Amino acid sequence: MSVSALVFAAFVLLVTYIYYWSTRKFDYWKRKNVPYAKPVPFFGNYMRYITLQSYIGDVTQKLCQQFPDRPYFGSFYGTEPALVLQNPEIIKQVFTKDFYYFNSRDNSDYNHKEVVTQNLFFANGDKWKVVRQNLTPLFSSLKMKNMFYLVEKCNHSLEDMLDKEIKDLQIIEIRSAMIRYTLDSICSSAFGIESNTLREGGENSPFANMGSIVFSSSITRGLKWISRSMWPGIFYKLGLQCFPAEIDGFFERVLTQVFENRGYKPTNRNDFVDLILSLKQNDYLTGDGLVPKNVDAKKVTVKVDDALLIAQCVVFFGAGFETSASTLSAALYELAKNPEAQRRAQEEVDELLLKHNNKLNYDCLAELPYLEACMNEAMRLYPVLPNITREAVADYTFPDGLRIEKGMRVHVPVYAIHRNPDNFPDPEEFRPERHLGDAKNDIKQFTFFPFGEGPRICIGMRFGKMQTIAGMVTCLKKYNFELADGMSKTVPFRSTTVLTQPSTGLFLKATPRDGWKQRIFAR
Repeated sequence: MSVSALVFAAFVLLVTYIYYWSTRKFDYWKRKNVPYAKPVPFFGNYMRYITLQSYIGDVTQKLCQQFPDRPYFGSFYGTEPALVLQNPEIIKQVFTKDFYYFNSRDNSDYNHKEVVTQNLFFANGDKWKVVRQNLTPLFSSLKMKNMFYLVEKCNHSLEDMLDKEIKDLQIIEIRSAMIRYTLDSICSSAFGIESNTLREGGENSPFANMGSIVFSSSITRGLKWISRSMWPGIFYKLGLQCFPAEIDGFFERVLTQVFENRGYKPTNRNDFVDLILSLKQNDYLTGDGLVPKNVDAKKVTVKVDDALLIAQCVVFFGAGFETSASTLSAALYELAKNPEAQRRAQEEVDELLLKHNNKLNYDCLAELPYLEACMNEAMRLYPVLPNITREAVADYTFPDGLRIEKGMRVHVPVYAIHRNPDNFPDPEEFRPERHLGDAKNDIKQFTFFPFGEGPRICIGMRFGKMQTIAGMVTCLKKYNFELADGMSKTVPFRSTTVLTQPSTGLFLKATPRDGWKQRIFAR
């Protein structure tokens, strides 16, 4: 047999093996008698996402539209089966009632491979619960109230920055502007650091650069993220990492500097750094273990080391600015397209500032129900996480008898559920009124969860809402917003990230409102 024939035979054998390997589980849902979407070899039902062609929210929404009346259906994430949930009662089962069995995100066995993935977002089991118990006190209503003066100061800086940025051209790329604001807010409130991101040239500050690295949406990062999620064992054996090591080094230096400035002792600021300093004084964190219902929890300990502390810093930094900036910019973009809603929001802001003598305080934010409704509607249309993934930590049987095995992925398609007309009539329309009065009470439980739900609901939700609504006040009290020339009324989303991020800038035209000088913040 010739060499060419041998090569061809080897190639055929290789292709045959790859085909067999990639399709060997494709009868899984058929055997379970669960309706499922027909997969393609190697890519399953997520080919356009895996090949970085489509936003994950769009991919899951199209899958859900194939099974509009099913409480759940089967899919294949690459070569592996994954269950997609649509029914609110079943989602409630996973998020709350049987949380123990679904407390983990996917690939939890590999979280220790990187410093960043040891944070609260990625953690699971006993470690997640103990760390969460020890960090939760930082986010109480009282702590938010005591911290608000720092957010207020950042809004004064935002007021000045907007004046300078808009003065000449009246055109502003609102997402980058809001990133600079939320970076300044989280650095000041959580770390006691002046980031200078709202000053001239602030978009090039070290913290702005680090924010870009943490949330990079490059093709390389996208491919790494997908490779880790599909083949984590191979990914780490090859020595790869999702997050570059410079992130670890940056936050280690930041913490060391702040610790030195505080003499390695907690102060009366009661911020995130003070909490970290308190934790650092102990070798172990102690808390309740995570156990199934009706089982007594035992006290467990988690070792406190530099990797654990740095990881929590990264998640508070990242989640503290990215989520709020995305929501803020989305809300202003939608208000720019809906002048009547913008007018109503501005009237509410004007009344508030008149009542409180142009002074922002924590308690007055509760007097802005329409602004909060605008924020909620923006999060409905643009959920930061379009798809929430859980991983079964043990074999589990659903109430209807469906049994899944330990390690099974379970997807909750947030983007698709938020835009399902059965949950929200005319789902593509921006209607803040959905979140007011009786209409708010009519929203079905577990069909709107921008911060997640159950025990894993976002720990920083109060802080996120606080800085988002305050930022909306600062923008709307002076400016009318409309779409800049050439700005589309719909925006595509990036296909290289697991987040909901516009693939283009959000350019708005901002013009001063009549009487704006009467609404300058009192300082």
